[in-house]
Amino acid sequence: MIRRILLSRAGGLEGFSPDQRWPSWCTAAAVATTVAIGVGGVLGITAGLADLAGNGDDTATLLVVGGTSALAAAVLHYWTKSSERVRDVDVLVAITGGLVGFCLYVACLFLLAGTTSNVVDALTDAVAAGTTTALGVVTPEMEDHGGRMLVAGAQWFGGLGALLFGVAILPFFGAGREFADRSRRGTRRPMTPDQATAVRNIMVIYGIVSGGTWLAYVLAGATPFESVLLAMATSSTGGMTAGATLDTAALQWVAVAGMFVAGTSLVVLWRLGHGHGRNLLRSAELRLYVGLLVGGILLFLLWTDGSGVDGARRAAFTVTSTLTTTGFPSEPGGSWAPAAPVLILGLASIGPMVGSAGGGFQILRHRILVQAAIREMLRQLHPRSLILVRLGGRVANEDTLSKVVVSQFLFVSAVFITGLVVAVCGLDLATALGAAVHAISTAGPVRSLDGIIIDPASWPDGVRLALLPAMVIGRLSVYPAFVAAGTGFASIRDRTGLRRQWRASRRDES
Repeated sequence: MIRRILLSRAGGLEGFSPDQRWPSWCTAAAVATTVAIGVGGVLGITAGLADLAGNGDDTATLLVVGGTSALAAAVLHYWTKSSERVRDVDVLVAITGGLVGFCLYVACLFLLAGTTSNVVDALTDAVAAGTTTALGVVTPEMEDHGGRMLVAGAQWFGGLGALLFGVAILPFFGAGREFADRSRRGTRRPMTPDQATAVRNIMVIYGIVSGGTWLAYVLAGATPFESVLLAMATSSTGGMTAGATLDTAALQWVAVAGMFVAGTSLVVLWRLGHGHGRNLLRSAELRLYVGLLVGGILLFLLWTDGSGVDGARRAAFTVTSTLTTTGFPSEPGGSWAPAAPVLILGLASIGPMVGSAGGGFQILRHRILVQAAIREMLRQLHPRSLILVRLGGRVANEDTLSKVVVSQFLFVSAVFITGLVVAVCGLDLATALGAAVHAISTAGPVRSLDGIIIDPASWPDGVRLALLPAMVIGRLSVYPAFVAAGTGFASIRDRTGLRRQWRASRRDES
């Protein structure tokens, strides 16, 4: 009966047949639910198997819950009907709902596995892991391999989801289509000629990067299991190590290299893998990415009294971790000048390249804003001139420019509102601003003015809960998240008639 009510929203029950296609929003919601519980089920099964290598206390719970969820996802996938055409807004709403549902599922796994008994801690860590934001508070016991795998695996799936959304979905459903790697010129193979190929290529590249990072950690001296945890936290730019440590120089250099790769656009990695990297240095975004890293390291050394090989390593580790929004913790290492925390905050808000697993506003969008600002100034001098914004040899269309400008406004607004709320909830102004910027940029950790890392566990529950929406908004690239939220509220308002239809159908049956 519920299925008949949902289908009636597409045009009534007259002529209804079991093979009738579903409306767009219904199909999108079903797919999002399938993905959320399906991926959560795979994570639960993986954590249960990993727990066998530890104390094994939670193996049965994780395997049963994960297996049941995976089976339910398979049944729902089989039951779901396709739509004639899934609307773009329904896709954005479904992706937002899928991310939130996955985070809630992970929080339930934390509670069931006994990783934590505090609901707020479980919810905070689940959202922090699912959005690859290094603001978690729960540290599983060293023998709790299941709980540690939950933290690492949630980050890894969160990073994969961000890549699929940003590279394989958003360019096909929103602005920025002209910057997707879809064209064939000469013998060059595009990475995203269509969505199916894009998904396959993304998963292959992400798997290779994760596997290579794991092998590098093993060669640097970490145990195979610790290397798995570190590799997942590095390749996803999640930064939550789940108890694994980067306590040697070799491991930190591996982390620097892994974070650099994770913050690089997948298109760049794709071209390198296919032998077309000769002209990559012509990419202005790649040059800016490398320039920000080198310049940030030099400024960090200058403003923190760093020197020698150890100072250079600490600077490279801290700056790379910040710019790529990975958020691996590191000690201050000397006295910090007042400009050093401002540098860290600025790099976290900028973020890495578009098409990477990192967060932040990202370099390409900053370039678009600068080019748009220059164009507007030139128009003041030459009102009749036709000035185009060109990036990477492509002309940015007006729809892309307007959406980037709106995204900047929403980004700043989200930072301001989040900072205001957490300040009211008990944080001082400087810490509140840092927490808001790191949450919306999916970065971490938050530092005091002297460089000391602030433990989020010391914050009130209201502060941590107030940061959760900012993490989700930042992971969904800001603009799509606001579109999804607005559309979701409108859909709830428009579909308040479902309850009346339920009652009417019950009266008809009786």
